[in-house]
Amino acid sequence: MGAELDQRSEEAGAVMIKDVAIKERLAALVAESSDGAITVEEAMATTVPLTALGLTSIGQLRLVDAIESEFGVEVDLSEEGLELLDDLDRLAGHLAGR
Repeated sequence: MGAELDQRSEEAGAVMIKDVAIKERLAALVAESSDGAITVEEAMATTVPLTALGLTSIGQLRLVDAIESEFGVEVDLSEEGLELLDDLDRLAGHLAGR
């Protein structure tokens, strides 16, 4: 049982590292999509929606395009999908789990 717990802990740690790596890449895409209006550091540290930091609708569209190209996914443009796009933690978790 101890070995099984160790394996689960290692797997959980690997998932967290993957989430962080994805979040870091998403933060870089936010900075690019916002033409630098939002820095990588701001995107990584924020506890408010990206739109509250100044991500415009044009920036959101650029971000959608970048995410689709980078991660090979189709971003849902419904209200729920745009809410996910506004929260890097949730978005990173979603992308890591696919």
